[in-house]
Amino acid sequence: MTNQELTAVVSGLIEIGKEGAYWDFKQEWHTDMPSLLKDIICFTNTVHDKDCFIIFGVTDALEIVGMEAQRRKQVDIIDALDKLSFASNHVPQISVETIVIDNTELDVLIVYNTDLTPVYLKKPYGKMLAGCIYSRNEDRNTPDNGNAEIEQIEYLWKKRFGLTKPALQFILDHLKNKHEWNELDGRYYNIYRPEYLLHIHDDEDTDRRSDEFYGYVQTNESMSFELVDIKANNTVLLSHQLAVLDSGRLVVPIPEWGYIYRDQYHQNSVAYKYYIENSDTHKLLEFLYDSANMEQRYAFMRHMEVVLLYSSQQDREDFEAYAAARLNELDQYIADHEGETHICTDTDTKTELYKQRILTGVFLNKLLGEFRKQ
Repeated sequence: MTNQELTAVVSGLIEIGKEGAYWDFKQEWHTDMPSLLKDIICFTNTVHDKDCFIIFGVTDALEIVGMEAQRRKQVDIIDALDKLSFASNHVPQISVETIVIDNTELDVLIVYNTDLTPVYLKKPYGKMLAGCIYSRNEDRNTPDNGNAEIEQIEYLWKKRFGLTKPALQFILDHLKNKHEWNELDGRYYNIYRPEYLLHIHDDEDTDRRSDEFYGYVQTNESMSFELVDIKANNTVLLSHQLAVLDSGRLVVPIPEWGYIYRDQYHQNSVAYKYYIENSDTHKLLEFLYDSANMEQRYAFMRHMEVVLLYSSQQDREDFEAYAAARLNELDQYIADHEGETHICTDTDTKTELYKQRILTGVFLNKLLGEFRKQ
């Protein structure tokens, strides 16, 4: 999450006018570390699938006043968490960010969502007891000498085993664990939930002569298209088109089209392709790509030379605004390098278009590198 996105999130929470299941307001940082770590554990043990926010510098009346007392550092909090004795060594993941609202600095402690719930201690710490499950329920934390309600505890265990998620979300989230999937005749099935599977098959609706510009950066320009159906109990939940590149060495989901406009009327644009990290498409990309396969690795590197990878939708929007002011440089780059790009398609018009799109992808990736440094 960018600083701009986090600022927008916190502003929205303040406007709600109360505390909630995944956010809390405090005027100052905790004076003692045990109380702070207990709050972190409570926010880790939530039944929803959202990151949680402890926002410092806001009064109980939701006035933005900033902080006067000593502020905590991220490294000290992480160090304190690491020293605790967690069951199964499942340590909550956090970060501390500083934002500015109404010319006032606020600290935001982000407690990242996890499926490894419930999190609890093997040894007591502060007022927390060993084996007790401390949780966040609506806008309340479990008392020091208590335990979460049995319904809450049951739901936290269900969250760990993926029983609280819709089938499609379960499948997409578990693609990152490739060891959970076995392949048989173009079908990948989950070894724990075999009714969940990915079925890859020919795309009969696409002309076999079709191609895309990024196929021409590969050693072998031959490419074709397939479909992947994500299924639960033989019901198709989602279909996505795949590109088979470099004569079958690499299979990737079709990237999205992006557009950078030359004028305010959106009449004249530069087209390119991109992925966004943690999107459904990107999860499929990482699942299908085997970085240990040398041939795939080289083909993947060539593919990503002309396709952009963003961290979020906001990142894409920010970069497109940044790139819109540099399109004259893109035009010059294409003019300087067009003669060095040797591809051949079935028509001269298409060849020129694909050359421009390949060079556009290369230039925008270079520009994205500059944007990242800034």
